Amino acid sequence: MKTKKDQIPPEPEQIHKQQTMLQVLLPVVAAGVICLIVCIGLLVSTYSEPQSTEQWAQISTMFLILPALFLGLVLLALLVFMGIYAGKWNKSWPPALRNVRLIIIHFESLIQGLGQKPAQPVIWIKSAFAGLKTLFKK
Repeated sequence: MKTKKDQIPPEPEQIHKQQTMLQVLLPVVAAGVICLIVCIGLLVSTYSEPQSTEQWAQISTMFLILPALFLGLVLLALLVFMGIYAGKWNKSWPPALRNVRLIIIHFESLIQGLGQKPAQPVIWIKSAFAGLKTLFKK
């Protein structure tokens, strides 16, 4: 006769396999089956009424848009946070990364200068005409 003390305890791999089945696969499959049943029920119930189908289409559109808006707000908050603390973080960077940052800033100023050069003559001409207009109006 075997008692509980004489039985061999299950190995960790067996325990993990049982936990995987019960805690991961079963809830995922159950949620999938429930979603499938709800979708089939909605399709059957709205088959004869086009107005109801339109209403469900608008509802589903909202359920698609709202997570995207929420994700956008989270990303915006992350960008604002990074922008605020970027200056503080730059002081703690190693010298090599500071040098790379300075090279990037120098490259950015060169690109901005190249972008502003074609506009400088136009701005100068418009400002000269504006100055002449104010002289002749008085």
